[in-house]
Amino acid sequence: MQVRQATLDDARHIVGLFVSGVSLWQRMDARGHVEDLPYDALTIYERWLHGGAWMSLETGAIWLNHLLSGNGYAYVVAEEGQILAYAEAFFNRELTPMNSHLHLAQMIVDDSCADEVHQTLADAILADARAPGRLSVTYPEYDKSLATYYRTHFGAKEAFRLTRYTFAAQIGQSFYKSQEYDNTSASMIDGWAMAVGRLTSPRAQWEAEWREHWKGIPQIIERSKYRQYVNASGHEALVCFHQQLYNTRQAEVYCWSPRHLSTQLLVAIRDMGHRLGFRALTLALPDAAIDLLPSESARDPNQQVIATVNV
Repeated sequence: MQVRQATLDDARHIVGLFVSGVSLWQRMDARGHVEDLPYDALTIYERWLHGGAWMSLETGAIWLNHLLSGNGYAYVVAEEGQILAYAEAFFNRELTPMNSHLHLAQMIVDDSCADEVHQTLADAILADARAPGRLSVTYPEYDKSLATYYRTHFGAKEAFRLTRYTFAAQIGQSFYKSQEYDNTSASMIDGWAMAVGRLTSPRAQWEAEWREHWKGIPQIIERSKYRQYVNASGHEALVCFHQQLYNTRQAEVYCWSPRHLSTQLLVAIRDMGHRLGFRALTLALPDAAIDLLPSESARDPNQQVIATVNV
């Protein structure tokens, strides 16, 4: 059994790991009714909706090639030609309190594998985290089993939490400049914080949202086409409005910035969202930013935990 960086020849086996975890394949028909269908009857985009790039060989190979081109780490655990596990990680350098760290963004292990496979993969990831000195993971607060898993295999302990808030987009009374932004280089966010939407890590979310490699699947591009460079009274930021799947008038907001969220930037985000045609915006924020929110904000009861381990 060995842990190594994945190759494109592994893509089919990795897709098999992810697809085997989906018990039901569905799509919505023209009348808005959900129908059950076999996997082969779905389009690539319809498969994507069940879990992202690794739901199809076509998109899985594109994504893996992107990672192997210097945009992330892709690990496999292999034994006698069989892929037993897969994981993705991204190097991040951001503001305090996180600073430099390796973020484990995704991991899947074959259900039949013994605990040894889990720990072998964890040890390899931790070894790569020694250079930056820290590893981070994220998980929903309600998933106690996943919290136990990260604590047992990685030694990760909770660092802080984020909560999602939804409020109306509205015209703001502030001065800011904005323009469409299409530079996909991650060097733009080196040393920056993820001021809004840090549900994973700045680099992991950057690679997920800047999807020029999905141009052959216009439905994916359509939902994340609103990408803006903003300067709100001197507060520079890159903002992405990600249209929600079943509510086209509501957007999830992601924002990278050399500073944490400010009132000026929040007012600009609300104004941009309104001008782009959204009625409501959802922002995931740490507790330190809550005082900036409008009083009518609706709070999601589920929180996202960011856990870390110093290596």
